[in-house]
Amino acid sequence: MSRTGKKWRAIAASTIVLFFVLSLFWQTRASADQSLAEQLLEIMRANHQISEAQYNKLKRKAQEQKAAQAKTNEEYKQLKQQVEQQKAAVQNQQVQTVAQYQQLKKKSDEQQAAISKACALASSQNNVSANEQLRQTGTGTGGGGVNFKMGKLNVNLGGFIEAAGIYRSKWLGADVDAPFQNLPLGYKPSAYQDESRLTGRQSRLSVLVQGDVSPTVHLGGYYEMDFLGSAPSANSNESNSYNPRARHLFAMADWDTYGLHMLGGQTWSLITMNSKGIEPFTVDNPLTIDAQYVPGFNWARQPQFRIVKDWDKTYWLAVSVENPTTTIGGIGPGITNYAINQAPQSGLFASNLSVNDMPDIVEKAAWDAPFGHLEVFNLTRQFQSNLIVGSGAATTLNDQSPIGDAVGGAAIIPIGFVEGLHAEVSAMYGQGIGRYGSGQLPDTTYDSTGAIHPITALHFLGNLTWSPNKEWTFYAYYGLEQAQRSYSGSTYGYGNPNIDVFVPGLDPSYKFEGAVQSVAQITVGDWWNFYHGSFGNMVWGLQYSYTTDTYFSGSNGAGSALAGPQANDNMFYTSLRYYWN
Repeated sequence: MSRTGKKWRAIAASTIVLFFVLSLFWQTRASADQSLAEQLLEIMRANHQISEAQYNKLKRKAQEQKAAQAKTNEEYKQLKQQVEQQKAAVQNQQVQTVAQYQQLKKKSDEQQAAISKACALASSQNNVSANEQLRQTGTGTGGGGVNFKMGKLNVNLGGFIEAAGIYRSKWLGADVDAPFQNLPLGYKPSAYQDESRLTGRQSRLSVLVQGDVSPTVHLGGYYEMDFLGSAPSANSNESNSYNPRARHLFAMADWDTYGLHMLGGQTWSLITMNSKGIEPFTVDNPLTIDAQYVPGFNWARQPQFRIVKDWDKTYWLAVSVENPTTTIGGIGPGITNYAINQAPQSGLFASNLSVNDMPDIVEKAAWDAPFGHLEVFNLTRQFQSNLIVGSGAATTLNDQSPIGDAVGGAAIIPIGFVEGLHAEVSAMYGQGIGRYGSGQLPDTTYDSTGAIHPITALHFLGNLTWSPNKEWTFYAYYGLEQAQRSYSGSTYGYGNPNIDVFVPGLDPSYKFEGAVQSVAQITVGDWWNFYHGSFGNMVWGLQYSYTTDTYFSGSNGAGSALAGPQANDNMFYTSLRYYWN
C-alpha cells in the first residue's frame, strides 16, 4: 500500500474514534436518564455495529434491567425512609426518655435533699434514738420497745427502768418531782436542813396498739404509767408501797388522704411545745431528770378532745377542748364562795376537783420550716365565782364567770455552724395560766368581796441542747414564771403590799404571809448513752439546778417599804436508765 493510502486510513480511523467519543458524550448529555447499556446500544446502532433486530432485543433487555433497577432503587428509598423514620422515632424516644429521666432524677434529688435536710434537723435535735428516748415525751420511747402482732394489730411494749439519786440543799419532802414554788424561807427549820434520797418511781411502762383499716386510715391507742402515784398509805418505811399513776390514756384516728388527725383521752395539753408538727408523739419536753421539768415549761397532762389538720406535713392547725381546773392563791375575806368552798368527796367519787362549767380551749398553729419548727397558740379559760349577796330574805347568789385569755409560742432552731446544736425558746403571757407552768403559781385570787380574779403572768423558757455524737447529749435551761399583783383592800388578794414581809430568824413570831412573785431556775446536765445496741439502751445522766423563789415586796406593818425575800435551793440529780428495744 502506498504511503498516501496509509495516511488517509489513519485519518479515517481517528475520525471514527473521535466521532465515537463525541457521540458518546452527546448521548450522555441528551439522555441523562438512559442506562449505560442503552447508551452503548445507541452508539453501536449509529455505527452500524449491530443489526436493528439485535438492537431492539438488547434494548428491551436493558429497559427491563433499568425498570428492575428503578424498582430496587424505589424499594431502597422506601426502606431508607422507614429506617430514617424509625431512627428519628428512636432518637425522639431517647430524648423523651432522657427528659423523663432528668425530671425523675431532679424530683428524686429534691426528695433526697428534703430527706437529708429532715435527717439533719432530726440529728441536730436529737442525735440517736436513745437521745430521743431521753426526751421522756411519755408518748413512745423514741422508736424502741418490743414489737409484736396481735391479730391484725401492731403492738409496741415500751418504757424504761430508772434508779435515780436526789440531793437538795433545802428540805422539800419531795421525790423526783420538786415543788419549785415551795422553797422554804429562813424562818422555817426546813430551810436549814438538806435532804437526799434514792428512788425508782419514775420508771415507766407503755403500750401502743395500732391498726391500719386501709393504707390511708389508721387507728390506735396508747397507755403509759409510772409509779409517782401516792395513796394515803404510801410510804418509804419498808416496802415502798407507792402505786402506779396514769400518765397517758388516749385513742387516736388518722385519715392521711385528708390530713386529719383526731385524739381523745388524757395526754399532753395542746399548749405543750412540739418538736415536729402537732402530734402526740413529738412533744418536746425538757431532758431533765427532775419529773417536774423546769420552771417556764408550759404543760399539763389532762383529758381532752383534739382535732388536727395538716397540709403536706408542713403546715398544721389544731383545736382542743381540755379538762379545766382552777388554782387559787392569796388571802380572801370570810365570805362564802360556792365555787371554791365545796368539800371534797370520798369513796368512788373524785376529790380535789375545782368548780368549772366550761372546758379550757386551745387553738394552735405550727410550721415545720426549712430552718426549724415554729408554733403559736391561744388559750381561753373561764372561771366560776358564786357569791352570797345580802342577808335574810334578801339573800341572793351573785354568779360571775371571769375569762382568762393567754397567747404563747415556741421555736426550735438548729445552729448550723455546730453539729448537733440547737436552740429552743418558748413563752406564754396572759391571765389565769399559773397551773400550766412547772412553777405552779396560782391561776386566780380574791378581791375584798370574795370574788375571784385571774392573775396575769408571764412564762419563759430558753435552752441549748448539744448532741456532738451518738454517746453524749448536753443541755442547759433557763426558766422563769412571774405573776403580777392582784389585790384589793388592806389584806385581800395576791401580792398585796400591806402584808408583812419576812424578817430573818427562827422565831415563829416572824411567820411570813407574803406571796411568791416569781420562780426562776438555771439547769445544766448531760446524758451518756454508753450502750446502744441489740440488747437495749443503757444511759447515765447528771443534772444540777439552782432555783430561786422571789416574793412580792411589802411593808413591815409600820408603813415602811421592804424588799421581798428570796428562797433558793441547790439540787443535784443522777439517773441510771435501761430502755429495752
